[in-house]
Amino acid sequence: MTPREIAIARSVIYASLFDYPLTLEQLHVSLIESEQSREEILAVFDGSERLQHILEYRDGFFFPAGRDDLLPERRRREARSLAFLERQRRLLQVICAIPFTRAVALSGSIAHMNLEASGDLDLFIITRGPRVWTVTLAAIVLTRILGRRRDLCFNFVLADSHLRLEPRDLFTANQVIHLKPLVGAEVLTTLRAENPFVARVYPNARVDGPPIGFAWTFPRWLGRAKRALELVLGLPAPLVEAACRQAYKRHLRRRAATWRSPDQVRLQSDYLKLHTRSHRHAVTERFDAAMDLALRQAERLTRRRAVAAGR
Repeated sequence: MTPREIAIARSVIYASLFDYPLTLEQLHVSLIESEQSREEILAVFDGSERLQHILEYRDGFFFPAGRDDLLPERRRREARSLAFLERQRRLLQVICAIPFTRAVALSGSIAHMNLEASGDLDLFIITRGPRVWTVTLAAIVLTRILGRRRDLCFNFVLADSHLRLEPRDLFTANQVIHLKPLVGAEVLTTLRAENPFVARVYPNARVDGPPIGFAWTFPRWLGRAKRALELVLGLPAPLVEAACRQAYKRHLRRRAATWRSPDQVRLQSDYLKLHTRSHRHAVTERFDAAMDLALRQAERLTRRRAVAAGR
């Protein structure tokens, strides 16, 4: 297969690991290590018997051959995701209003509008200065008070002074390009600039807004209240941060034995990565196996054509 064919196959198969068929626009944006335009993608697919052997393009969606079950499942998950976001609207406004949050973005399955029945609200947060522990603990306390703690998962909480992400691989790059900012979209642009590997993996990607269909607004009065609180809390902030770090770090270490992926947890002064149940290794292994199978299927097709032509 040509590099362009492989790029299309990789992108569609990677999304299918999450039971997610891609529109042409989504395939273009998430095309792995290839800068093909939408028109070029269609031309490559239409002209490739090998691609059409392992992928299908139907009703405006690309998906692995034989997986047309993904189309109604996508519609079900989109409806579920939208209803879930509407229920969480007030909570999201409260999280965005926490002092010293520069950016709050939807992450994971909810950012794709691909929420499973047992899914939760994954958030990616960037703080103003090294206040990651204060913001994280404030968010946890608020969600507990509101009775929503089980609905939320804080994937990353980073200081705007520490935007370099690790590890620099396909899994991380995919998370970054699909972040949907609720506030601080310009900070996500800076995040990408600080992580040039993302553009190498996904050269067509861009920073989007909230998911389509979710009419998100952040009230101005909350923004003004947030700025006022930041002025009031500015002086004692370092002391508060130190206290929050000590208290919450002690709590996390007590729970470390329950973490399924302790290698994916980072507890730094300006960088919290709380992937205690990371799917990174499983997804990588499944992707490699799925791509190996697809390439072998394409190779068998090529051999059959060669045999038929030689008769």
